[in-house]
Amino acid sequence: MRERLPLLGGLALLAIAFVIGAVAIGHGIRDRNRNDVIIVTGSAKKRITSDYVIWGVSVTSQQASATAAAKELDRWTTAIRSFMNREGVEPAELVVQPISTGTLSKGGRVTAYKLTRRFEIRSARVRAITGVADHSSVLLAQGIPLSAGSPEYVYTKLPSLRPQLLAEATKDAQTRAKVIVQATGSGLGKLRGVDVGVFQVTSPNSTEVEDYGVYDTSTLEKDVTAVVNVTFGVG
Repeated sequence: MRERLPLLGGLALLAIAFVIGAVAIGHGIRDRNRNDVIIVTGSAKKRITSDYVIWGVSVTSQQASATAAAKELDRWTTAIRSFMNREGVEPAELVVQPISTGTLSKGGRVTAYKLTRRFEIRSARVRAITGVADHSSVLLAQGIPLSAGSPEYVYTKLPSLRPQLLAEATKDAQTRAKVIVQATGSGLGKLRGVDVGVFQVTSPNSTEVEDYGVYDTSTLEKDVTAVVNVTFGVG
């Protein structure tokens, strides 16, 4: 009987070691499966039409005296206001900024005074204000040295568009991931993580991309692109 005790003890230890080894192997397989992932980039694009416009112009009078410059600028200001009124610009849409002043000097003596006034239109009536900008050349024909930039077009509903584009970009990433893993005979597992990139708002069909995002204001129509990097498990 005493001779059998060491044998039984050895078998018991062997059984315990086998169980521990099996558990360790099981954990190892699970850990390996946790580490088998695929990271895929997905994107979604939508063409939008700007719903807000900003257009600014300025005019500068340069005369030998401040009084003469002020009178000339006042006359031009009246003409510009009249033009915008005729074109249908509403008072609430027009901001007339205060006069900025400067001088020109030669040999320590002031030779001229420069007075500048800027006008800015901000409106949701995008096409109407675009028409005003197109007609502004009539002021130049009147001898008013107008300095005008191109209208800036903005899309104010971008925040509400983001969730939709992110969902579409994530679905695109999932579709790509399925194609890749199925080609290798594997299966696509659960979503592990999502890294959202910056939104790119570009002119139509543009390939411009910036790390911190692009927001093009030069065109009425725009493409809004969302990009995500999605991590999936692989089974």
